[in-house]
Amino acid sequence: HLDIITADMHTELADGLLCNGGSAIAGPDGEWIVEPVTGVEKLIVTTLDHQRVRAERQNFDAAGHYARPDVTKLMVDRRRQSTIDVVD
Repeated sequence: HLDIITADMHTELADGLLCNGGSAIAGPDGEWIVEPVTGVEKLIVTTLDHQRVRAERQNFDAAGHYARPDVTKLMVDRRRQSTIDVVD
């Protein structure tokens, strides 16, 4: 997302790099847990709440913003299901 790259992140560095860091950790809801770190060499770590991760995965909006009808289709099979199918 280029809209979150700040001016201090996007600089031409002497060694030919285009960005000055920017490592970050986003939570399951997309909010920053650790905001982008620039200008320093730093190890960033966190512990995620796995319950929140699972809960946020339920928020996938297949018919809205992420809609890609060319690659994603929701199908509902309303036929009665059986545990065994006999084939002759």
